[in-house]
Amino acid sequence: MFFTNCPLRCAWCHNPEAFALCGSGHEDEEKKVRMVTIRGLLKEVERDVAYYDRSGGGVTLSGGEPLVQARFVERFLTACRKRDLHAAVDTSGAVPVEFIEMAAELGDLILYDLKSIDDGIHREWTGKGNGLILGNLERLNELDVDVWIRLPMIPGVNDDAETLEKTVRFLRKTRFRRVSVLPYHRIGEGKYAGFGLDYRLVGVDPHPPERITEIRRMFADAGFDSHVGS
Repeated sequence: MFFTNCPLRCAWCHNPEAFALCGSGHEDEEKKVRMVTIRGLLKEVERDVAYYDRSGGGVTLSGGEPLVQARFVERFLTACRKRDLHAAVDTSGAVPVEFIEMAAELGDLILYDLKSIDDGIHREWTGKGNGLILGNLERLNELDVDVWIRLPMIPGVNDDAETLEKTVRFLRKTRFRRVSVLPYHRIGEGKYAGFGLDYRLVGVDPHPPERITEIRRMFADAGFDSHVGS
C-alpha cells in the first residue's frame, strides 16, 4: 500500500503523486488519493490472508514515505501484530529516529532505501542531506529487526566506483547483509508533466543489464546477499 507525502524529492521518483496530489486540489486528487481508517484498511488486507499464507508474504507499507504518517502506521502495525500478519515498512529513513524505532518494534521487516552514501550527491538529487538517514540506519543496526538495504542505481548520479566502494565500506560495518540493487527505470517520467513538475532525468537511459549484474556481483564479492530488484 502506498502512503502520500514524503520529505524527499528524489529526481527519479516513480510515484510523484505521493507528494504532488495530497491537499493540492489537483483534478486527480479525488480519484487517486483515498482517506482510510485502520478498520477499513485491515478489512482490505484480510481479504488476501489466504494468499499471504500460501506465499509466505504479507503487507508492505510504502509511499511516498509511510512514516510521515507515523501515528497511523503505529496503530496499523499494532493491529497487524495482533492478527499475526507479517508487515514490512519501506522507508527512506528521512524521519525522526523515534519513528524508525517504532517501526522496528512493531514491524517484521524494514526495507531501507539508501539513495546515496555521499551527502552532496544525496542533497543535490533528493533535496536533503543524508546525515539523518545514515544515523537512523546506524540506530537500526542496534535493534532486533530484519533489515533489507535497497539501493536505487541512477546512471550518472550514484553509480560511480568511488560511491559504490564507499557504500560497501559503510554497510560492512553493520549487521545488514541483504542488499537489493534497484535498476533505474522511466515508469514515472510521464506522470510529471501531468502534475506540472519537471523531470530532471529526461534522456537518461537505464543501465544495460550487464552493468547491473556487475554492481550486484560487487556486493556479492564483498560478502553481501545481493539481488537485483526488490
